Amino acid sequence: MKPKCNYILALERTLYDVNEADYEPLKDIESFWKQYSIGLIRDNIIELQPKGNSETLSGFSLDLLRALAAYLTAHLSNLDLTPLSLLEVFEASKEELKATKEISDFFDRVSPSNTNS
Repeated sequence: MKPKCNYILALERTLYDVNEADYEPLKDIESFWKQYSIGLIRDNIIELQPKGNSETLSGFSLDLLRALAAYLTAHLSNLDLTPLSLLEVFEASKEELKATKEISDFFDRVSPSNTNS
């Protein structure tokens, strides 16, 4: 498999893993924040930007950093997140996760009989 495909497969696998029966989201959250400080996250986002245009960060990168900083601040301040009106957004994401579950279930069914691995 080509290296680029391995990279994409690793990203896809991350979304499939949330469908595992033993998936513990809090463990992943804790692991992430223990491994990456907000400054290190910023530095990594900057590194991922195209070198030809390093002075201008993409809107997505800025939004991602802003959201992570907001979640961190909300957590540290013990803010109640229930007033957020994200139900519609979460429903769309729920549908995407449902699709990853179907794909994950398919691969779980075919993996034991696959002798090519």
